[in-house]
Amino acid sequence: MGHRRIVGLKWARACPRPGCIPVGRPRGAKAQGIRYERALARALPAATSGQWWEFEDRNGRGFCQTDLIWELGPGKLVVLEAKYTWTPSAHTQLEQLYRPVVEAAMGGKMAGVVVCKNLVPEMPRSIHVTGNLANALVLAASGVPCVVQWIGGVGLGPLSRAFHPAPAPALSADALGL
Repeated sequence: MGHRRIVGLKWARACPRPGCIPVGRPRGAKAQGIRYERALARALPAATSGQWWEFEDRNGRGFCQTDLIWELGPGKLVVLEAKYTWTPSAHTQLEQLYRPVVEAAMGGKMAGVVVCKNLVPEMPRSIHVTGNLANALVLAASGVPCVVQWIGGVGLGPLSRAFHPAPAPALSADALGL
């Protein structure tokens, strides 16, 4: 399923879940993806999960929902897009939908990182894969598309250290170039 691409953004703001968006009961692969996203949110409590955004662009009014957003400091943001299995649309969604909306709504600069459990053989070599969130943040801040492979479980290693309780000095917003 495709996502909306922002064209000529007029405004954007955070909002509660819109009443016009139905609450579904996902099944199969969709349910598996939702469980993975929720596990990631539990593993990274410093990040805000499921924030809704309202915006208007040349195509009219719209809504979107980020999986996880982490504020490193005033105007310095990281959006994490959770995918059970990697897909190229995760990167375009970060760049063409979330970046313009989140940056306009929050008044800052955003870095986007895809977090997935399963990789696929057809991933382009231009996508950098790491198991370390700190490395992914540095790559994303410099505009390099990257993926953190997180297979789940309790021990997140470098992933959790980047979020608890505060960013390590190497992960400061200034060090990341955000």
